[in-house]
Amino acid sequence: MSFSKIYDYKIRAYLNERISDLSHEYLFYSYPDQEQNLRILNLNINEQDYVSLVRWHDLFDRSLFTKMDHVILSEVDAERLIRLLSFIFNVFDIHKDAAYRRKNLFCFYYQYQVSHLAERGNEFTFAQDRLLFLQHLLFELGLGDDIYDRLTIENNRIMYRMEDAQHYDLHILINILHEHINKSKMDIDTQAALEKIKFLQGQWLNFILGSHDVYDFQYDDFNKPFVEATMFIQAYNSNKNRVFKVLADCINEHQSPTEQFISNLILMNYSYFILKSNPSEITYFKLFCKKKPGVFMKVLTALLEIRFFVDKASFTDAGINYYLSRVKGD
Repeated sequence: MSFSKIYDYKIRAYLNERISDLSHEYLFYSYPDQEQNLRILNLNINEQDYVSLVRWHDLFDRSLFTKMDHVILSEVDAERLIRLLSFIFNVFDIHKDAAYRRKNLFCFYYQYQVSHLAERGNEFTFAQDRLLFLQHLLFELGLGDDIYDRLTIENNRIMYRMEDAQHYDLHILINILHEHINKSKMDIDTQAALEKIKFLQGQWLNFILGSHDVYDFQYDDFNKPFVEATMFIQAYNSNKNRVFKVLADCINEHQSPTEQFISNLILMNYSYFILKSNPSEITYFKLFCKKKPGVFMKVLTALLEIRFFVDKASFTDAGINYYLSRVKGD
């Protein structure tokens, strides 16, 4: 089973309550202690034991990297890579606590754009945006800038900058890391589990970059194409009113949960690609809504509730202070 199918299960489980267990040969979801609103992905080691993918490093003694002598990999780099290759699996967490709503939404957006900008062959045009989305995704997954600032995307590969300033493909570093881990003594089950995890770590890179494993939302929603950054921007530049009709539809009170989900991602495109750099662009949408000012107010409210690269202060000089004063909060 590809990660795109597991990710699809995650989204279905996030949006729905009554859903069957994940069907996979050796991966399954569980609830950590006292976290009934959180489900995490685990790997079966044998019939009795399992390990959370985020805690894969519990399967070996990390002291084996102390004072290691390797032509490429230093102890500091090894520790950073272990953290990176642990936290990346948080992308599959199913966290249904209301307090995590924005965090979940941001992660869904970042994952989609990082993988789909590559799929459409626009990695050059949107190279900086794509890297920014990857870095923000890793931040939301729990990593710090001491790790994600070392990453770049080149030719649809994630490159890691080592302590000696050399850049290496993460696929290569995963192989080097596991070669060193395999030098230590371990039982057959643990060795087999680490081999699976090594494969999953490489598979994660392909999934997140949209390389051979591109996830798309499995919903019959005619607004869904506007989630794609290229589609959204091209439509906005060629026919703003077409996009404005979609934005107005994003606050439809009769939307299903999946339609609301898609609508939020579209609003985030509007925030990031249009309003972030030019907040006064919102006045064009205000003009579009002149006969239905309530629609403009609802869309503005939705944008400020999501707070994706824009907030009230962003629109201080946009000439919409009357509407801003009616939105609760900062």
